[in-house]
Amino acid sequence: MPDGVKWAPCFGYTMESVLAPISDSISSIESSSVRELIESLANALDSLRANGTITNDAYLDAGAIQGGMMMIANLIDAGIDRKELAEHMSALLSRSQRVEESHPGLGASIESALS
Repeated sequence: MPDGVKWAPCFGYTMESVLAPISDSISSIESSSVRELIESLANALDSLRANGTITNDAYLDAGAIQGGMMMIANLIDAGIDRKELAEHMSALLSRSQRVEESHPGLGASIESALS
């Protein structure tokens, strides 16, 4: 976990809470911190799928969120304006809501694996 950046549920245990460390600090977060969060998420998802806690479909849908996080990191590296970055983050949060609706409890499972 990056120094000073922690997984902290802010919307209850949902996919949105998985994105909270990024969305809460979108105006100042560095791409390296986002990439470390992506790696933590990838490890959690691999573990959850391997032990049968989540379905393969949930794993793949969560991977789309992971891909969105990578896009955020790449946009930070490209020096995109933080206001535009916040708009991309908002779209990713909306997508995460749809993933949680399709796979209720996915965010809670991820939070548990990350703790």
